[in-house]
Order: sequence, then C-alpha cells, then structure tokens
Amino acid sequence: MNWLRWYHGTVSDVKWPRIARCANQSVGVVVAVWSALLEFASEQEDRGSVSGFCCEDVDVLFGFDDGACAAVLAAMEDEGIIADGRVEAWQKYQPCNKRLYKK
Repeated sequence: MNWLRWYHGTVSDVKWPRIARCANQSVGVVVAVWSALLEFASEQEDRGSVSGFCCEDVDVLFGFDDGACAAVLAAMEDEGIIADGRVEAWQKYQPCNKRLYKK
C-alpha cells in the first residue's frame, strides 16, 4: 500500500495539547510524531504495528531535541493511543478493504 487515510481535524485534535503537556513538547512536535507513527504503521506487514519505530530517527529527521519523540510516544502510550505496540484505533480509521488495497 502506498497511502493511508488522513482525516480532517487530525492536526487540531483536542488530545494533542494534553499529549504535548505530558511530554513537555509543542503540539507541532506531537502532530509530527503522530504523522511519522501513522506512516510507519502503514508500511508494516502487520499494518498498525509500531514495533521497531525509531524515535531517534524522527528526532534527527525533524531536528527535534534528543528524546522529544520518545517523550511523545510515552505520553501516547500512557493515554492508550498506542497500545501493545500498535496504533490502538488502527482498524477503526484504516480499514482494510482488499478491493481497494493492493500490497
């Protein structure tokens, strides 16, 4: 699959300021990490998995302070957005329709 769904309101989702506060990061960092997580999860054989996601690479890619991505990921895990190494609501927002998705 070469694409994933991105929903209107994702950038302005009300949970991001809470995550940002918990992680001591800006909302912009949180949204950037979320987009990187979604893209990574979409590319996995087990779609939705974030196992192997490298926060250090994200920090370097976006020029974030060391540990910024890891702090955001930890806050997302604390909130249940990431659970058991997966984007918790993956199936809800990224349904797999075999007619549409060819891997």
